[in-house]
Amino acid sequence: MSTPKTIYSQSEARRLRAQPCPDCGKMSRVDRQPLPDMDDSVDPQVSVLWCCPDIICAGHDGFSVESQ
Repeated sequence: MSTPKTIYSQSEARRLRAQPCPDCGKMSRVDRQPLPDMDDSVDPQVSVLWCCPDIICAGHDGFSVESQ
């Protein structure tokens, strides 16, 4: 089984769009969190998860859509 990709450069993460939740099918927004960066890079790394808007869905805590 492949590992889900959750780390993107900030420029890549800006282009990511909402995706359907794999559990319920509702469109889910992208949640980007900056990673602590030791150097001041021009394009820092961010952690990306898609979060389902349905609070009772398993995808509400976040899911990934592509593999590394």
